[in-house]
Amino acid sequence: MAWWHLHKRKDTAKTIDSRNAGLPEIEKLGENLTPNLRALRLAMTASDVLLSMGVSANSVVSRALDITETYCQRPVHIDIAANLLMLSQLRGIEREPLTLIRPVPLRDVNYMTIQSVQMLIHDIHKGKYTLDAAEVELDRILKHPRTYPWWLIMIGNAGIIAGVTFMYTSSWEIILTTFVIGLLVDRLLVVLAKRATPPFFRQIIAATFITLAAAILTMLASHGVQFFAGMNPTLLVVGGIMMLVAGLAIVGAIQDAIEEYFVTANARITKVILQTIGIVIGILLGIYTARKLGIGIDVSPDPLSLNGLHFQIIGAVIASAAYALGTQTHIRAIIWAGAIGGGALAIMYSSLHYLGISVVPASGIAAAFVGFIAALMSRFWRTPSVGITAAAILPLVPGLMLYTGLMQLTNYPPGDPLFNRAIGTLFTAATTGLAIAAGASFGSMIGRPLHQKIAYDRNFSPVMNLMRRQLTIKHKSGLANLALRLQRSRPNRDDES
Repeated sequence: MAWWHLHKRKDTAKTIDSRNAGLPEIEKLGENLTPNLRALRLAMTASDVLLSMGVSANSVVSRALDITETYCQRPVHIDIAANLLMLSQLRGIEREPLTLIRPVPLRDVNYMTIQSVQMLIHDIHKGKYTLDAAEVELDRILKHPRTYPWWLIMIGNAGIIAGVTFMYTSSWEIILTTFVIGLLVDRLLVVLAKRATPPFFRQIIAATFITLAAAILTMLASHGVQFFAGMNPTLLVVGGIMMLVAGLAIVGAIQDAIEEYFVTANARITKVILQTIGIVIGILLGIYTARKLGIGIDVSPDPLSLNGLHFQIIGAVIASAAYALGTQTHIRAIIWAGAIGGGALAIMYSSLHYLGISVVPASGIAAAFVGFIAALMSRFWRTPSVGITAAAILPLVPGLMLYTGLMQLTNYPPGDPLFNRAIGTLFTAATTGLAIAAGASFGSMIGRPLHQKIAYDRNFSPVMNLMRRQLTIKHKSGLANLALRLQRSRPNRDDES
């Protein structure tokens, strides 16, 4: 009986072998990967880094295709679904398709790393790197990234609060107080991140801390501490949470939707909504805790009154530059990001005043200016255009408007006459974000070809050709002199003989 089963198994194996005759064998990978798979792995790693730091899905796909078109003989399909990255290559009808899938974790934004990776991909597409050299260079970038000290990043994040507060008041006591609160909140977020706390709960804990800090300062003012006397607790809370709102990728999410990456856009929009709700929950929890502790605090859901226009522009410059510093942007780009942020706010107010339009199209016009300048000058400032854009549009982002609408929605339930005002505020915030994203995308779309044209004219101008010719002549003469010195230093064999 055992002999029959063994004989039957051998017959079955022969039948399977005969059916598979003529079909290609499954490719097995040993210690040495094929160049094609190494190229796909290189594209996957670079895309992973860019996507995890907030680069738009369309830009990530474009950069990955630059790598695969350089090193792969067959075309590659790249798809991004929220935090999932997929590369698939159809290698003909006689070979099985090759598909790589990788989940993308969330990383801290470092625009110097983004710039280094993008410049590497640009040089790869220009044919300046072999596959071996590209792998070594990408490994070097990721193992030894350029970063700022932790205390400088902390100052940058806290500077966002100081700049935003300056847009509402000129009191140096309030600005200094909110700056110190920002320092403490930054350290709190770092501790929570190290303990792998989900972002939703991070927002709740940070907003609760900010509200309790405002309540404690109000209590100190009521007990005779003159430094905190007259401080508006609503301004303290709003100034503090702007640091939390600044990290929300509202514009990036809507930009993905405009570029028809709807799955990724829905995921990012959902994340923005959840984190914003977390801020509101934290504020309400902080108010409830303060009142249980016997500390009276009243955070108003109504919009705050703004400072003078010139103070608003100065505050916008500080906030934009501080955000660029907190996201680790090159020093030169930090200065220009602040200047563009102030200019964007001035353009928005000029559009409101001289064109007589509402805040929605005015924000779109200002964002188009930001996107155009960022795309035009990103190469000269040695930072990706997305870094300059994200920093410069910070004064335009309707984060405060979104917070106000949600707070109004919480305080005014359905049936209340002010409930419709809350809905209107939320709708204005959503349309403003859409206008900013559309304007930034449109400005970048116009500025990118113009930047390439300027770079081409600069590289092939008569002056640059003359400089290259002079450098070539100097290089050749240097090589000739080196060869002559080497020849003179050699011993004369005739003399030795």
